[in-house]
Amino acid sequence: MTLIGSLSQMFAALTHYVHPTRLQAVSSSIPKVVLLTGDQDNLVQPSNSVRMKNSMPEAEFIQWKETGHGIHLQRLAEFNALIERVVEEGKERASVDQKTKST
Repeated sequence: MTLIGSLSQMFAALTHYVHPTRLQAVSSSIPKVVLLTGDQDNLVQPSNSVRMKNSMPEAEFIQWKETGHGIHLQRLAEFNALIERVVEEGKERASVDQKTKST
């Protein structure tokens, strides 16, 4: 990655904002949302995930202890199991929602 690419990505991450109303709309329109954070993330403050959860009541919130920003590498097996569970739960909810809408 180039220097300008790295700086642009950092700037985008530091200035990104989604209004709570938009977060609520996302949360209610997607079959399964999980907010996953580590308690030792030095790049993204875990409190931001808590703030997002407050605007996304349907979302599942998970905070793993002794885990930083590289959560998918630090807890590979748990992360993969979580992804598999979330995909399955999302499929199930989408199927139920589809059946409910068609009746």
